[in-house]
Amino acid sequence: MKRSLSILLIKRALLWIVLAWLSIPAYAQVGSLTYGWQKVDGINLFYREGGPRDAPTLVFLHGNPSSSIMYEKVMEQLIATSHLHVIAMDYPSFGYSDAPDRSRYTYTFDNLARTITQFLAARGIEQYGLYMQDYGVPIGFRLIVNAPGALSFLIVQNGVIHLDGFPAAQDKNGELRKHWRNRNLELDKRRAKYRLGLPYVNATSYAEEDDGANPDAMLVMVESAKRPGVSDARDDLWFDYGSNVARYPVWQDALKRLKVPLLVIWGSHDDFFTTPGALAYLRDAPQAEIHIIDSTHFATLDKPGAVTSLVTDFLDRNGLLMRVRAANTR
Repeated sequence: MKRSLSILLIKRALLWIVLAWLSIPAYAQVGSLTYGWQKVDGINLFYREGGPRDAPTLVFLHGNPSSSIMYEKVMEQLIATSHLHVIAMDYPSFGYSDAPDRSRYTYTFDNLARTITQFLAARGIEQYGLYMQDYGVPIGFRLIVNAPGALSFLIVQNGVIHLDGFPAAQDKNGELRKHWRNRNLELDKRRAKYRLGLPYVNATSYAEEDDGANPDAMLVMVESAKRPGVSDARDDLWFDYGSNVARYPVWQDALKRLKVPLLVIWGSHDDFFTTPGALAYLRDAPQAEIHIIDSTHFATLDKPGAVTSLVTDFLDRNGLLMRVRAANTR
């Protein structure tokens, strides 16, 4: 009798363990990524990649001043729960990628887009969806305009193609617009002083972080920008940002013609690219799904679970992936 009771109790305990495991949200489990450098036109571009190569591909384009590390957790969570191939690279001078001297590499958005196009070709990626944030948006829209047939779906997060969500650029006579017309070297110096003055990540500096970045992401951001020549390269890119604003109408027209599934995720605590920028996408793409979430400019660092859930649900409902359910239904 006692033996039978003990066996029954053990079985019940095992059952509760299994039920508890099944109740864990899918995004609490993670898959593993691989890392490497792809040589493109003599430049070693660092990348993170995961999931089966024969699955639908999602290309992540990072923002400034971060790198592909901002997508690490979301990428891991996606490949753990979905039949999806994910890849994210660091642009030249960002993250772990090479930082070629300005004398042999022109730091403009046109050139970054060319480099990323070559990277995708070198990795054998011809059809893909894009996840674009901040600087990733103007790079991504250049890819879209140049090869609209390569795009399967689009995800935008805190990145604009409308002045609605870009308060600092709305005044044509404001500092930014003037700088983009005639480069203000004093502005360059202020930005460089701030960038180069950032301390090594420690308890004090991390306590002041309010964008949701983890210490690893902060360290890569801070230290990669202090390499020789990188600060000047970043100023070149910021000066060239004016070329993006001039192309907003072109990109808006391109979006109207695309008719692909579009997901817009926006961290509401972003004072630089504000929430009207998210809603503005509806003018060009009425099919867009807009989600304003309680997060920051770097939502993938601050709320990776929430972002993963939104992305997975969006792709699933649009028939863009096959969810991996077998492991969770045994």
